[in-house]
Amino acid sequence: MSAKRTLSRRTGRLAIPKPKRQLNPLIRKYVKASHPAQADTRGLGELKPVEPAAWREGVPVLGQDQVYVMKYGREYHTAWCQIVADKWGHAPRGLLVTLLADVGARAACQECDRDLKIARASSAQENHLQTLPAPAPPPPDAVIPLSVVGVAHGILFLAAGPEYQERLKETAVEPATPLLVGGRRDGIVVRVDAARDEPLLIVQLDPRATFRNGPYQVRLRPPLRRSATKPYAVESIEPAPEA
Repeated sequence: MSAKRTLSRRTGRLAIPKPKRQLNPLIRKYVKASHPAQADTRGLGELKPVEPAAWREGVPVLGQDQVYVMKYGREYHTAWCQIVADKWGHAPRGLLVTLLADVGARAACQECDRDLKIARASSAQENHLQTLPAPAPPPPDAVIPLSVVGVAHGILFLAAGPEYQERLKETAVEPATPLLVGGRRDGIVVRVDAARDEPLLIVQLDPRATFRNGPYQVRLRPPLRRSATKPYAVESIEPAPEA
């Protein structure tokens, strides 16, 4: 036998030393692979895990001055960014919580910083929208009576009285402004022709709509776009209520 034999002082018998245990190749590969990560983070400072401020649905929630760190990571995380979420999903034991003062030489996560900037921009936009002035009230003559003066080839011509000419000169037509009949969209307002003594509103009828002859009315409102060149816009055209 090649194994070296030695005399046992206690029993006086020859003792055969135990052979060294050989690691499984897969285990050896894993141990070797883990050494660079440990060496990589050795100079970043000792990790001092603390208990998170709370747990929500099994997930650690940061408190004041707390951050997420990875066991062998080189960054600290101030938010539940995608990197933290991936780590929690694949190896939750490697995700720790520590104090910001104890991160050592670890760098701040850029993903967390980007998420924070997006959140701040969204919050600022929301605050800006909340402080926007209220929309201008509709004009005093927001409803103008109309009468049918002609219909041909699916085009309906509605005329307003001369007293409404100046108001209709200040009125624009925005896309998809409807002609509403009985709550149905029976057509689209194409344009306002206020150059005539009796201004015309021109409507393109829906091919499936049944033409209704009778009095109509147009409702005005402030324009939807800030870049609008006219102070008013057509909200809708509808049959006038019966007297």
